Amino acid sequence: MLTNLLHPLLLLRIVAAVVVAVLVLAGTRVAWQVLVRWQIGRANEGQLLLERRAELVATLVQGALVMTVAGLALTVLAADRLTPSIRGAMCAYGVFGSTPTGFYALWTSAAAAAACSLWVVLHRLDLRLATPALTRRKFVALLLIAPVVLADLVTQLRFVLDLDFTVVASCCSTSLDGTVAAIARAAPASARDLASGVAVAAAIGAVLAALLTRRRPAAGAAYAAGALSLVAAAAAVPAVLWVVAPYVYESPHHLCPFCLLRADAGGLGWPLFAALFVGTLLGVALAVIETQKRTPGAALEAAEMQRGIARWAAAAWVLALVLAVAPVVRYLVLSGGVSLFGGHG
Repeated sequence: MLTNLLHPLLLLRIVAAVVVAVLVLAGTRVAWQVLVRWQIGRANEGQLLLERRAELVATLVQGALVMTVAGLALTVLAADRLTPSIRGAMCAYGVFGSTPTGFYALWTSAAAAAACSLWVVLHRLDLRLATPALTRRKFVALLLIAPVVLADLVTQLRFVLDLDFTVVASCCSTSLDGTVAAIARAAPASARDLASGVAVAAAIGAVLAALLTRRRPAAGAAYAAGALSLVAAAAAVPAVLWVVAPYVYESPHHLCPFCLLRADAGGLGWPLFAALFVGTLLGVALAVIETQKRTPGAALEAAEMQRGIARWAAAAWVLALVLAVAPVVRYLVLSGGVSLFGGHG
């Protein structure tokens, strides 16, 4: 429905997706020229012109790709703010679930934001080098990212145009809670403790690996930070569903992560999910930078860049840990040590 574009947040989200797609497509044209004609070290007129063109386009693309992170936030924010407009929707889950493409829009937006953020890291490293030794690689990466950006644009358009404010959406308490609870019942009794334990241990490991990278950038610490960040992010999904969300709501049966974005939950989801996203990306970025150290002249600049990123990666994971553990600690203190799920914590 074209009238859906009259909603400011939905219109802004589509405009952002269109701008990113247009600039990335323009960048792919230069990327192809770089693949065919790039001759690093040559000082002929064609090479110098191509270097200037590549630098200009990369700067524009960098700005566009940063917009994908804002686009992810806009996707979630729009769904959250549209909750009162769709009957039966108690949170953003109901809005996304009200259309066949809702959750696809969320996942492609997250994928585009992650891929584009890592491209920006590679681009920033290239700018730090005395010679454009990574230019060819980053434009190859841009060609790989382009389909993800276009998929994001298509799914956002489908989601916005498919939204029907006359439907009755499924409430998270009747669909998501029931599905997740059934999975929890089918899993071993210790699955909840295992998920939360792995998430906490991996996050702490990511913090330590990042701090080691900051102190002395080395392959082992950088790759460990990337791997542990991915493990922590994966384990955080069941941990948030089975532990964090129930303790925030003080109900063992309400497991919806989207309700954490609501004011009655203190808006905990916004900083928590942002910290998880940033911590994961920066941890992986340390590993990505490590893969480029063998490029001639890149070792020292890459190590210096890792030191700066490692500090923020560690800070993001510490923040995520504090935000995730705080509701559990608060409940245990108020209940005198009695677990929400029975027994003592």
